[in-house]
Amino acid sequence: MKLSIIALFFVSSFASSLTSAGDYETTFGIGHQYGGILGAQFSYKTESTKYFGSLGVIGAAAGFQTTFSKNSKHAYGFVIGREELQSEDGFLFATYDYHFEGFAKKGFVIGTGLGFTREDTGGFYADLGKTETSTSVTLNIGYKF
Repeated sequence: MKLSIIALFFVSSFASSLTSAGDYETTFGIGHQYGGILGAQFSYKTESTKYFGSLGVIGAAAGFQTTFSKNSKHAYGFVIGREELQSEDGFLFATYDYHFEGFAKKGFVIGTGLGFTREDTGGFYADLGKTETSTSVTLNIGYKF
């Protein structure tokens, strides 16, 4: 049920953003929003929203961000994905990003997130069948082109 509500919100938000013209953006960085240690984020972006997919050295992620105003430097949203070191069974974070030059312009981005990671107890090398869920904080640093 929760997954259906999240999917409905995501689809309706995406459909409403298609009524205005958007751009594609590429960002490189580190952190969960970029798929782990080092990765690239590819996004479709309008004036106040961004939908993205990321592919990193050790993982992948997808997410959504929005701003409160047109030329804001602050954005919030969520990211969901998987990376092999801390969350090989998945992660979900509520995110906040600060865009140094503004949400719509190129430049540096720094952000944080609070959420959950799921990891099996064997770690990277062994799967013992038991998965642990823990609360985590993430830090993301990137540059958008």
